[in-house]
Amino acid sequence: MFESLARYFRVDRHDLVYLKFILEAYEGLATLSTVEREGAIVRIGYPHFSGGDLDALLHALGKEITMTEVPQPASCTGLLPIIPSGKGACHAG
Repeated sequence: MFESLARYFRVDRHDLVYLKFILEAYEGLATLSTVEREGAIVRIGYPHFSGGDLDALLHALGKEITMTEVPQPASCTGLLPIIPSGKGACHAG
C-alpha cells in the first residue's frame, strides 16, 4: 500500500464542482473531499509518487480558479510529519 499525503485549499464555492471534475478526470492522481463547508476548505489526498504531477496540475488550475493553500485544519486526525515541501500531510481516511 502506498503512503497517502494531503494538501488543503480554500476554494471559491462556485469552483468546487469544476475542481472535483478535473481531479477525477486524472484517474488515480488525487481525490477531493470537503473539510469545511462554510469556509470552502477542501482536502486533496494523493499518493506520494504523484506529488509532482499534482503540483503541475494545481499550478495550471490556479490560473483558472482561485485556490489558496491553507494549513492542515485541526480537525484532521492521523497526523504525519511535515513532508519536505513544507506542506502538511495526513493519512487518507
